[in-house]
Amino acid sequence: MKSTRRIALLTPITLAAGLLLTVVAASAADTRWTSTGAQQPGSADRPVWSIAVSPAHPAVLLAATQGRGVLRSADSGTTWSSVIAGMEGAWVVRFDPLQPASAYAGTQTAGLYKSVDEGKTWTAQNQGMSDLDVRSIDLDTGLVVAGTARGVYYSIDGAGSWHLLGLDGLDISAVAVLTKATGVTLFAGADNGSAGSGYLLKSEGLGGSWAVVKGNFPADAVVASLAVGSAPSGGTERPVLAGTSQGLFRSDDRGVTWSPLSGLPTTDFNLALFNPANPDQIYVGSDGDQGNGGVFRSLDRGASWSTLGAGLPIKPRITALALQPLNPVQLVTAAWSPTDGSAGAYRIQDPAATVAGATPGGAPSATSHAPASPRASAVPAPVRRPTGGPSYAPYAVALTALLALAAVILLRRWRLRREDDRAYRP
Repeated sequence: MKSTRRIALLTPITLAAGLLLTVVAASAADTRWTSTGAQQPGSADRPVWSIAVSPAHPAVLLAATQGRGVLRSADSGTTWSSVIAGMEGAWVVRFDPLQPASAYAGTQTAGLYKSVDEGKTWTAQNQGMSDLDVRSIDLDTGLVVAGTARGVYYSIDGAGSWHLLGLDGLDISAVAVLTKATGVTLFAGADNGSAGSGYLLKSEGLGGSWAVVKGNFPADAVVASLAVGSAPSGGTERPVLAGTSQGLFRSDDRGVTWSPLSGLPTTDFNLALFNPANPDQIYVGSDGDQGNGGVFRSLDRGASWSTLGAGLPIKPRITALALQPLNPVQLVTAAWSPTDGSAGAYRIQDPAATVAGATPGGAPSATSHAPASPRASAVPAPVRRPTGGPSYAPYAVALTALLALAAVILLRRWRLRREDDRAYRP
């Protein structure tokens, strides 16, 4: 009798637990990475080192690859086409946020290329550049900075001519431009070469006077990525992130002091970017050797972190990362396995991210051309400020079901007690 009653009581509890697990799993599965289209149908994808998104049309992507040069997609990565003939190796691609039709590509052996039609056609722009292994690019307010295998170069005429800024003993893997009212601050990160006392350097202005960054930044950490965010609400200083071989670091005082960001796996971080619509939202990528790689997101300036989505390869090595300002925001990433040579690109929606200036359609029309500069009369789309938390609707359903089942259990127990009382009543 007791066994039968125990089964009668445990059955609804088991059902309740199963329902809750099912709902939670279904909710988690809503956010997953899915593969983009093949680079070349019928052939394996090649490694992707950089992805850039057009500011004018978020569905237009550029990819710098190992083996297929610079690729372009006008449909968020569903289809790709090669856009620089004879080019096999490229390190980096960038769009100019102030001139949306302009894009730049750093190649491994042929220097820097520029496009003025949103990546459809390209022209080599190497006047004054003696090293043609261009690994990193950043730009802001008319200034273009390029990091090469032998130093840093800058251009103030849209890459028409280049000027050496020094550091020719370093392999410059990352550069960042931080403009201010009185001038410009430049950062350069290296991952090889005669670093001396550090691999992260800073220059005030374009005089080429570089100083090794101190301020709690590890001298022996090589630098793979630099990112500059917009000034936070109520603030004036723009934050800077540095992805290094010893973790992720942040500065909020123009690189004077740096703080390591906790809550992330103990591994290297080779990619970092801010959400342009909200500098509190940060995305980082890692190609960690011990299976700690992946894409991670923070919605609170780096105070806490979570793994973004599921569906990437096991122990992913992330090699590229970009944000599409669609509604909802989408991220595009690339992963590569040096063990078997496999590579692929993936995308995911992030409903928790702030959206600004987004249009669901994001792709250029067949007859229109991207404007050479932003139109002053353009009205940005409304900014959506989500709470940053998960969707609670599935959990509300599970809670309602659990309360209903609890009521059934209590009623069942009450009836069993009444039967016991009747059975033993004299």
